[in-house]
Formats: sequence, C-alpha cells, structure tokens
Amino acid sequence: MSTTQRVWSGIATGLFGLATIGALSGGTTPVSASTLASDSEPPARTTVTVTDVLDGDTFVADGRQVHVLGIDSCPVSTRGGQEALQMADAMLAGHRVTLRAQAGVDQDASGRLLRYVDLANDGDYGDFMVTYAHTGADAAGGASRNYVASLRDDDPNGRSCS
Repeated sequence: MSTTQRVWSGIATGLFGLATIGALSGGTTPVSASTLASDSEPPARTTVTVTDVLDGDTFVADGRQVHVLGIDSCPVSTRGGQEALQMADAMLAGHRVTLRAQAGVDQDASGRLLRYVDLANDGDYGDFMVTYAHTGADAAGGASRNYVASLRDDDPNGRSCS
C-alpha cells in the first residue's frame, strides 16, 4: 500500500471512529473531513530529543530517522557535506526540537519521517541551513510550495558541495 493510500485509509478509519463515538454518545453534530483536517489548521507538532545526526538534513530522534522537509544538504562524502554534518551536529545532537508534519506527507520510500524542524529558540532549522552553501532549498520531499519559495528567497547562492 502506498503512503498516500495509508494516509487516506487512516483518515477514513479516524472519521468512522469519530462518527461511531458521536453516535454512541448521542451527539448530533455531524463530523466532516474538513472539520478534522483543513488546510487552515496548524500542522501536528511533536517535541523530540535528537540522539544522532546522520548528515545535514537527516537525524535520529525517538528511534526514528527524520529527514528535514524543504532542504537538501550535500552528501557527507563531499567537503560541503562534512560542513553540513558538523553544523547539524552542533545544532541538533542532544537538543530538543519540534517536528512539524506537512498535511498528506509522512514518510519517504526509505521509511524516514518527513518533517519541518523548529529549534528550541523558535528558529526554523531549514531556513537557517539554506543560508550556507552546503544546503539548498528542495521541493522533492513534499514540502509546501510556499515554504520552499521562502527558503529559496533566503538561499543566497544555492547548494555547492565541492
């Protein structure tokens, strides 16, 4: 089953469960999908502690790999990738961060969670990283168009891995 199918299946299951609870409790207010998950709702947030940093845009928290939505850091095998890894390690390792989900986006093909990352000081990790040459804005993972456009505005020179 694809990620999209799993997401819609989960939404359908949740709606059925809510409708059942409402019926059992005598509730008369109908519940619609737009009531549960509208684009105007803030994304789900989870605060975690980063236990390991794998590269500039991937880390481990709560036993799960997390790939940061909206950015692409250089591969660790390059000089730029080593710089991104060192910066990510200094900013993330052992620190608590808040993960924000993007509606309709959960995991990549490798099973990594796809999330936006807020640092403890309320700064956006992706926005910070794109100001350096080792990391660029990236729309491939499912980040919102507006977020990627904002990152591109803050990315003075794109990604350079040499």
